[in-house]
Amino acid sequence: MTSVAGPAFLFTLMSQAAYQLSRGHSFATDLAISPVLWIAQSLVLTPLAIAVHRYVLLDEVTQHYALNLTDQRFQRFFGLAIAIQALWLSIAIWFILGHFVFGAPMFWGEPITPGAEERAAWVLFVCFAAALVTGFVVASVILSIVILFPAVAIDARGVGWRNAMDDSKGHTYRIFCAFGLGLVPMFPLDGVAELILAPQEFGSSLGPHPAFQTIDVVWRAAELVLIVSAFASIASRLYVAFGRRLNGGAPVA
Repeated sequence: MTSVAGPAFLFTLMSQAAYQLSRGHSFATDLAISPVLWIAQSLVLTPLAIAVHRYVLLDEVTQHYALNLTDQRFQRFFGLAIAIQALWLSIAIWFILGHFVFGAPMFWGEPITPGAEERAAWVLFVCFAAALVTGFVVASVILSIVILFPAVAIDARGVGWRNAMDDSKGHTYRIFCAFGLGLVPMFPLDGVAELILAPQEFGSSLGPHPAFQTIDVVWRAAELVLIVSAFASIASRLYVAFGRRLNGGAPVA
């Protein structure tokens, strides 16, 4: 479906380029624009994900890229994507609290607020442990509701968080393995890209060469389109396998 994947890649490329150009001013700026990037990329990739879900489940070939903000299906799918991202962002709340309340650095190696040197290491350790626990809980919740995406994409009956969690109950490990295996083909490609496209210093004041920066942006956009397409396909198959209450008229494969 090049008519859908092409525009999705183009818009993802534009958002990734804008993000790279706006980085580097300050840590606070970089931290603030990251959620904006995620929201923008979710917005432009939603039509692609919906198209893949409908192709896998309904054998429907979408003929054009449709960024229709007034469409109810689009709104529900995009809203679900934002809710998932909000869950992931909740992990960072521990480091934000540790930094602004107790003066600890957000990450190892960052400057410590004067007067907080003695407790900084312990605060950062506690925040890291809390983030690990929160991350495990968040990941479990996300895996248990991931079949909502294909259900929303095909306008299935009985779409709801509770039904999705009930149908995924006992299958979380299988769902995790399915998505993990879906990423395996990307590992060699990503490893080669990181080796080639890692920032190349050409002098202390010149920084990374523009050519490498450009190729890096293009690769990251292409990688994201591939990952979204692969994940949508996997989620659709999982939906058929586990979404008993959600797959009203979905074909069984």
